[in-house]
Amino acid sequence: MAMLCSDCFRGTLRGDVVPTGAEETIYGRPTYVARPEPGVNPIGTVVIIPDAFGWTLRNTRALADAYARRVPCVVYLPDFMDGHPLPAWALDSLEAKPAADASIPARAWHAVSTALLYARIVVPFFLRNRPAAALPRIRRWLRALRTEQGADARIGAAGFCWGGLFAVLLAHDDAENLAAVSAPGGAARPELQTPSRFVPVVDCAFAAHPSLVKVPEHIAKAARPLSVANGDDDEWMGKNAMQTLVATVGRKNAAATAAAAGEERFEAVVYPGAAHGFAVRGDRDDPRQRERGEQSEDQAVRWFQRWMRA
Repeated sequence: MAMLCSDCFRGTLRGDVVPTGAEETIYGRPTYVARPEPGVNPIGTVVIIPDAFGWTLRNTRALADAYARRVPCVVYLPDFMDGHPLPAWALDSLEAKPAADASIPARAWHAVSTALLYARIVVPFFLRNRPAAALPRIRRWLRALRTEQGADARIGAAGFCWGGLFAVLLAHDDAENLAAVSAPGGAARPELQTPSRFVPVVDCAFAAHPSLVKVPEHIAKAARPLSVANGDDDEWMGKNAMQTLVATVGRKNAAATAAAAGEERFEAVVYPGAAHGFAVRGDRDDPRQRERGEQSEDQAVRWFQRWMRA
């Protein structure tokens, strides 16, 4: 199965924003960090797992700034790809099409050059950032964050496209998603700090147009609050898959309602006509796509506010 669909390489680079955060090294990884406005206390931490274009894409950094301001929270956008994302220029290069009046040789050359470009940048991306390679990196980083912040801190994950799968998987009740949290021994007796219990690395998760998610399996296994945003028929997750996802979420909430006094811990919001990638790389000159992107941002903000304050 392919890691990404063709829409994963399409979209619009934002030129209307200037990121306001800073680049730092967090737990050994270059990380874009966005914080709330001065004087505003964050209610938690959100870790963004980006799409295939990685931690430097301006669109994703703008989203980090928005979360930091609106939730409010500290937002970390680490380089989980070990310096090997898809380059931003590929958005234009891979989407380019030959002119309508192009000759047959020109069309053939375009097809060959596009195939060579895929081989040059997409295949290495697949090899370096396949789930089996990337998920352990992400979990190690989040374990360090949880261990440092402690059991009472509120931590959320937001994943997009490539990163959406990992946000979903982090919501599972798996041993690999736990971190050891030490019981404080006091400043005078630091040697008494010992692992007292294991707690989930994240308290809640949000995933927009996730790639590689298996429906219903991955959704059915979610144990921590999970919110999903997707188009009604995008290239990766078509209508049948979305209908199954929504039904799975409904069944999980019905079970939670019966067991926990009406608490709905899962949601799926379907955005009619939204193209794959709309939450990050939607065309902001297209009123409909811009609205869908803004609505998905609102969805994530509400979700984090709800579960970080719980």
